[in-house]
Amino acid sequence: LAYVVTGDGEVDRLSEAGLESLSRILRLRTAAETMGAVGIDPAEDELAFFPLIYWPMTETQGPLSAAATDRINRYLRQGGVILFDTRDQQQSGSASLLGPTPGIRQLRDVTASLDLPALTPVPPEHVLTRAFYLMQDFPGRLAGGRVWVEDADARVNDGVSSVIVGSNDWAAAWAVDQTGRPLRPVVPGGERQREMAYRFGVNVVMYALTGNYKADQVHVPAILERLGQ
Repeated sequence: LAYVVTGDGEVDRLSEAGLESLSRILRLRTAAETMGAVGIDPAEDELAFFPLIYWPMTETQGPLSAAATDRINRYLRQGGVILFDTRDQQQSGSASLLGPTPGIRQLRDVTASLDLPALTPVPPEHVLTRAFYLMQDFPGRLAGGRVWVEDADARVNDGVSSVIVGSNDWAAAWAVDQTGRPLRPVVPGGERQREMAYRFGVNVVMYALTGNYKADQVHVPAILERLGQ
């Protein structure tokens, strides 16, 4: 798993610790054998090695260079998935992609040069709600807010969304120290909310790795009937 290095030491520390922790959860609970977290610079590093890139927004990030733009656009066209996290969801739930929060403005500025698809809130039947765990809410360190994915009408990459956008500060919810103690509290739901944050992380990774296989399962009875099973 990869995260974009922002230059903000604390944010980068939480991104690394969060993805390392999520990797351990994946190895314990699924058949995925992830190898921890790698910090990347999209302008310099090859992105094709990573099925999922976590990209937190910070105030210090500026517009992308031409090299970074080219690498990211190519990555998205070839089936990579980026989870953008504005990290500014308010506990009251008042912030959303429809509001002019600082994180959203930063996201728009940073990604202005990218060929991003049209986005829509995750619908109740989306594969992301059942890629591994059944869930309809996707909390992180903060709860509430919407998660956005590529419009369902898009059929690029077999209908798998190349972009997932939210504001719940997921890496901070996943992050633990070397003794397993959480590095940040989650609000307002406490440790139950942290567990749900882990489940969302598992679903995102499984979605990035396996695509829409869960959607294809509706055809299994017909396939078995044809095979005479």
